[in-house]
Amino acid sequence: MSIAINKERVFILKVDNNEIPTIEVWLKKEHIKKWYGDPQEWLEEIKDISGEYGWLNHYIIQYENIPIGFCQYYDCSKTPKGFEWDNEPPGTFAIDYFIGEVQFLNKGLGSVIIQKLNDLIISKENPKQIIADPVKENLISIKLLEKNGFTLDELTGLYKITV
Repeated sequence: MSIAINKERVFILKVDNNEIPTIEVWLKKEHIKKWYGDPQEWLEEIKDISGEYGWLNHYIIQYENIPIGFCQYYDCSKTPKGFEWDNEPPGTFAIDYFIGEVQFLNKGLGSVIIQKLNDLIISKENPKQIIADPVKENLISIKLLEKNGFTLDELTGLYKITV
């Protein structure tokens, strides 16, 4: 059965502790784990018990009232050193995103999520650019970024959009 998607019913809401078990299930799914790696590392950041990851902004993606995925953004100037974006200008924000519920894949929601996440960053921050760092083999994510105006910086390997 095909699901008819109304893209106006996609919402990005701040993660609360009740959603962490759902995010944990998603992080262990093969279609996510192959790009995101160790679920425990992500869960430590999302739970942020120590307060060490306060620079990360975590969100649950909902379709109508159904949690379907996860996204986050962060100010690159607040991240630990040693990443590809260390030399990016102030005002650079990075995004990560995934759809955890398989029945919502390949429905056009990825583009909507990227658009809504970018709009959220623009409304809350003063970004100069937004970047993403997908795994080179994640062609679906790369195509979504390009469809939304991101371009590859050959020097850094980052996908960027100027705001």
